[in-house]
Amino acid sequence: MNDAPVPAPMRVLMAPLGLLLLLLGHLPLRLLYLLSDCLAFVARDMVRYRRTLIRANLALCFPEKSESERRGIEHRFYRHLTDYFVETLKFRTMSARKLKRHMTFENTELIDSTLASGRDIIIYTSHFGNWEWITSMGLWCRESATAKFSHVYRPLRQPWFNRWFLTLRSRYNVSIPMKRVLRQLISWRHEGTRFITGFLSDQKPSHAGKVYTVPFMGGDTPFIGGTEELAAKLDAVVMIFDTRVLSRGRYMSDIRLLTTSPRSLEPGRLTAMYAACLEQQIRSCPPAYLWSHNRWRLPRK
Repeated sequence: MNDAPVPAPMRVLMAPLGLLLLLLGHLPLRLLYLLSDCLAFVARDMVRYRRTLIRANLALCFPEKSESERRGIEHRFYRHLTDYFVETLKFRTMSARKLKRHMTFENTELIDSTLASGRDIIIYTSHFGNWEWITSMGLWCRESATAKFSHVYRPLRQPWFNRWFLTLRSRYNVSIPMKRVLRQLISWRHEGTRFITGFLSDQKPSHAGKVYTVPFMGGDTPFIGGTEELAAKLDAVVMIFDTRVLSRGRYMSDIRLLTTSPRSLEPGRLTAMYAACLEQQIRSCPPAYLWSHNRWRLPRK
């Protein structure tokens, strides 16, 4: 976790908000979804949160759809976004038993057998479904008692929210700052500790980082290349969460193998495999993707 302290004045100032979020997290999900419906209306029809960006992204990725079809996706996206918000609040207080009824995983034996064989795992994730709940995967795996289940994050600029999210995301695994991930994974390997580390790799690539341009949603799109490079450097087995939305508040993630030998693939191939799988997820349920993120700031062909 990020050890940067939250200044005392900010802790005092944000204490009422922290208490409110905690109290909301104790409400039943059925009441939280009523709150979500209200928040979706406010975000969509009153605040119009990032509406121009959302419409531009949908038009770019679904040119074959009519304007009314894209408006339908937009409408349902806002509700999914606010569902994600209230589900994240609930994640803070939800028991492991109840969480396992809402976030399920298939093919976890692939993770157990890979870790038991002495291989480490890099797993691709994305902003699809509920990417907070997906950190509970260790609840389904036998090897979670001995291996390190972790994820990589970009620290938020606001210290209080950064600490709040880190506390939330570290319930079931270890949070690693992006700038320290290679050092941490090498350290675990030297200690003889197996690890499985998740990377949210669909974010807008940094101008300073490695970028691979691969086919995605109808055009060549720049993707983060650091995940692929790290997997090759560590010669880790690479997997992906193939997530499906079963119903409101219920998600299933099928753990799929991408490659056991990332070093043997030509540069960009692994990223292209990830992008193809992500596109299938998005087309199966377009509203469940994070369309309010400016992922196409870099030009695509």
